[in-house]
Amino acid sequence: MRLLFASLVILMLATPVAGHELSVYTVMVNSEGAHPADIPNGSLKEGDAAWFWMKDSTNNTTLVVQLEHEGASMRSPVLHYECEMKENGTELVDENCKNRFDYTFNQMNSAGLWNITFLKYVDNNLTETINGSVYVLEDVHDDETNETIDDASTKTDLTSKEVIAGSVATISLIAFVIIYSKMDDDSLTEEE
Repeated sequence: MRLLFASLVILMLATPVAGHELSVYTVMVNSEGAHPADIPNGSLKEGDAAWFWMKDSTNNTTLVVQLEHEGASMRSPVLHYECEMKENGTELVDENCKNRFDYTFNQMNSAGLWNITFLKYVDNNLTETINGSVYVLEDVHDDETNETIDDASTKTDLTSKEVIAGSVATISLIAFVIIYSKMDDDSLTEEE
């Protein structure tokens, strides 16, 4: 029974899994503009996040980030260079003060072109508008064929890697069973 359980555990650990590790892309906005305003295509997939940091220390400058996708738009709260802290150093004087806007692209329906607009204000007057964009890739979890599309729209078939990984896992399992059964036979022979 232990042999069966150990074999199943090894098989589950060796089985390849499709998907991607979620990532975060950082955009800094300072007195010279947004870096980068255009997030490189292929940098983000559905489920990934973008962090927009306000790093412009010019007096009384604030930032609003607007994201648009397929006619829908959303705006960040007003972002400040720094937020004043209370004397204890751990609490904000104004709990609504933010210097970073985090946006996570939905895992189901956010693939496609997103327009990004950076609106810089000085003393509450709009002084600069910077436009950018990002193309968010679809996060495909297809068991038969996994394909990744890059800027040149070339496709790479990952099925052969999965077949090789599955074969290695199967061979490892068979080798484990043979070695374990030999060890059992040897221990029985030694007892006699």
